[in-house]
Amino acid sequence: MQNKTKIAQFVLLGIILITLNLRGPITAVGPVIDLIKNQYAFSGATAGLITTLPLLAFAFFSPFASRFKYGPTMFFGLFCIVLGEIIRSYTGEIGLFMGTLIMGAGIAIANVLLPSVIKAKFPKNFGKIMALYSLILVVSATIGAGTSVPLAVSLHLGWENALSVWAIIAIAAFFLWYPHLKGRRKYQTNKTRSLTSVSVYKIPTAWWITLFMGTQSLIFYSVVAWFPSILIQKGFSLYFASNMTLFYQLCSLPVAFFAPMLLAKMRNKNRHIFTGILCLMYAFAFIILYFQSNVLMVFLATFLLAFPMGGVFGIALLFISVKASLPQNVARLSGMAQSLGYLIAAIGPIFLGFIYDVFSSWKPPLALFVLLSLALIFFAYKANNSEAI
Repeated sequence: MQNKTKIAQFVLLGIILITLNLRGPITAVGPVIDLIKNQYAFSGATAGLITTLPLLAFAFFSPFASRFKYGPTMFFGLFCIVLGEIIRSYTGEIGLFMGTLIMGAGIAIANVLLPSVIKAKFPKNFGKIMALYSLILVVSATIGAGTSVPLAVSLHLGWENALSVWAIIAIAAFFLWYPHLKGRRKYQTNKTRSLTSVSVYKIPTAWWITLFMGTQSLIFYSVVAWFPSILIQKGFSLYFASNMTLFYQLCSLPVAFFAPMLLAKMRNKNRHIFTGILCLMYAFAFIILYFQSNVLMVFLATFLLAFPMGGVFGIALLFISVKASLPQNVARLSGMAQSLGYLIAAIGPIFLGFIYDVFSSWKPPLALFVLLSLALIFFAYKANNSEAI
């Protein structure tokens, strides 16, 4: 029994370290995006591509990740993360994009496999471990958003070194996962139908979850990419924009942990109300940013952003885990939701950057954010009411 406990703790530590690599390397870019733009003379659309490329990698690699043994596949994904982060920082303008794409492929693999690994390794504590997983994702995003400017500017390391710091965490996860290299999947047996015989793309439930995942991801990664720039255009400094980014990430931590657990215990009616309130907070935050530019109102908008930024992704993960009972079904549903979902999300940063280039204003993108927030409520309602698979 003691040996099993130690093994479980070792596996959990590996899951935590891998999860730390899934958001921080991406959110770290937003606060220093203006430094990168100035160095390479990028347009808004081109700079938005830096955040869009990982999402395109998520979309392309997610369907394939679930078809292989999770041990070697996760190991390969971690290798891609380390390699991509180094290439992104130190090989010039072309390497910036190539490294980002390689890193995104590695993150895509881990994104898809981790919920399945958690379901297989911790079937009795799945809800709690998924809540921890959701929390660590936000912790990762918070560290990424909060450390880039201090490392790049205050410590004079430059944006290249500030971004490459994430390779250290990836290397640690890489070696910690090595014992799992020859691991085999251990799934429960025939308690329900497997998606190996039924195409997940033919199931309405999968589509509603995918639309919810895609819309919330589009909002999240667009905010991550452009929120500092929105504040800078309002007349605030880079440091203030960076601090506000860190602020909403910190405030989102408790929401990321408790929202999935609370939602899992609620009745359907209360789930709709809870999810709807979170999505409305998005809408109110964007409306405030559209009309207001004073410090107090920007602070309020940033605070409101924190709740859906922390809670909505965890709700998407909960939909995936609750609506699929077998680990292999979770992997297939997760693969579809993340593949098509991130393809939808990939439109956001580059398209919003293009709109900004056209209008020289963030007001049109903010109006679009409001509409997307309302659409998110509808998709959540349909996903929550759909049948389990």
